[in-house]
Parts: sequence; structure tokens; C-alpha cells
Amino acid sequence: MSYFYSVNGLVLESRKRREHLSEEDILRNKAIVESLSKGGNLVEQNYEPQRRLSLMAPGPNTISWEEYISAEHGKAPHLGRELVCKESKKNFKANVAMSQDFPLGIESLLNVLEVIAPFKHFNKLREFVQLKLPPGFPVKLDIPVFPTITATVTFQEFRYDDFEESIFSIPADYKEDPSRFPDL
Repeated sequence: MSYFYSVNGLVLESRKRREHLSEEDILRNKAIVESLSKGGNLVEQNYEPQRRLSLMAPGPNTISWEEYISAEHGKAPHLGRELVCKESKKNFKANVAMSQDFPLGIESLLNVLEVIAPFKHFNKLREFVQLKLPPGFPVKLDIPVFPTITATVTFQEFRYDDFEESIFSIPADYKEDPSRFPDL
């Protein structure tokens, strides 16, 4: 028997500062991201980073020291360029199916996720599993690992067999190749 849980209220907030970018920089960055999102490859497109001229320096500062130190906490006046910030919020939902009858424990799943964790977005999945989950084993997980990618882990067929120890023994006629690992 499985119990299904829905996790709501996951919100990704992002803030991108852009006052250091020119309009040309913003357009070029958008084109690169759009190309990559459509499966493009920067190497195939002969993309080369470009060195660009610096932006014009901001105008002279007109804020006095007294104005700066007497500003409300967290609202200090800007001393350089005016901030240009792009903010976005995205809501996510995760689903988990837990089984009380599954013959493995969470540690077994964490071991599998550790093998695939070099893919940085799977770290989020491993961290989610490490959280305090309801009782049982997660036989199905749907969790967003990136704004446009949801990871689904399911156990559709599982067999727990006993193996004879003889299949793990080294055959008597086995000979180690001394040149295989020369540095050992």
C-alpha cells in the first residue's frame, strides 16, 4: 500500500543585477540562453567570449557622509550606478508516494543518488530525500530540480533475490595482468 503526499509552496526567487551590463550585453546573453534552451551548443556556434569596453563611470557622488550613516537600516543610498534588478518568482510542487511494504530503506536510495550526484541538479533530489520524509520508502518522487526540469524517480519493478556467494569469488585460473595498473 502506498500513501501519496504533495509538497506545495516551493518558491524559487531569483534576482539578477544588471546595472553593469549594456543593452548589447543583455541582448547577447538572452540570445545565448535561448540557443542553449533549444538544444544549441556554444562550440558548434563558434561562440567566443568577447572583451568589451567598460561602461561609462557613474556621475559624481552627491551623498554626504551624514546622509549615508543616518539612512534607515537596510536602505543605504546608492553610491554608484542606480541598481537595475530583474526579479522573478516561480512556484513548484513536488509529489511523493511512500510505501510501508517496500523491502529497502531510505539509505539504499541515498546510496544510488550519491552515484548520480555528480550531476549537480541531482544533489537537490538527494537533499530532498534526506529531509524528514513520512514513514516508508519513496517508491515515486516527482521533484523540480531546475526551473524547467522535474526529476521523476520510480520503482516499477523490484526483485530482491538471494545470490550464491560463489558468484562473488575470484576464479582459481584468474591471473592478474601486472601492466594493467603499473603505478600500484
